[in-house]
Amino acid sequence: MYGLPSTVALNQLLPKTAFYQRLSLAASVKDEFVHGIEELRVIASVKEATCGIPASGGVEEISVLRIALKTNELPRKALDAIASAVPRKMLMACCHEGRACLAVVRDGLRVSERWIAEEQMNIELRGALLAEVWDGLCAQVLFDDVEVEDVDARMAQEERIAELEAEVIKLKRKYAKEVQPVKRNAAFRTYKQALAELRALKGE
Repeated sequence: MYGLPSTVALNQLLPKTAFYQRLSLAASVKDEFVHGIEELRVIASVKEATCGIPASGGVEEISVLRIALKTNELPRKALDAIASAVPRKMLMACCHEGRACLAVVRDGLRVSERWIAEEQMNIELRGALLAEVWDGLCAQVLFDDVEVEDVDARMAQEERIAELEAEVIKLKRKYAKEVQPVKRNAAFRTYKQALAELRALKGE
């Protein structure tokens, strides 16, 4: 399934009631389990015993979880709760009406912006060690690019770009409204500096 090796395949149903009945969850999170999720199923276990790739960097196993949704709205709080309850790395395939997107937890819940036909989903396991495989899976979700070498550095860059985009808009409005020449020139210089950093990070 999803292009994964047959040796890692599983078909283990996880009763969703086990999550929201045994865990101490807020009412809003329980509501997402009840009204947002149809079914939870572990479809793959990626570990040395199933794929021959040695554990490394604290990564001993990566579970692939298929989450059938009742609507096309992602139950983000419930996904966070699921990830918190499972003590291993996890790749989640969120599916609704034949379409799917991927999600991982890496410095918070990260969800791919790309929904594709579930039958076209292809998950690549790339790397000589499981930590490298995990990085590759995160790169697929976060950047739709398995070739990213340093996922954490790329994440920091993307976050800085988002910060600068908001800052540039704010600074442009500030200098445009300033009427005193000295303050206007200072605001313009700050704006140009932020804009230059943004363009450099985006490779423009």
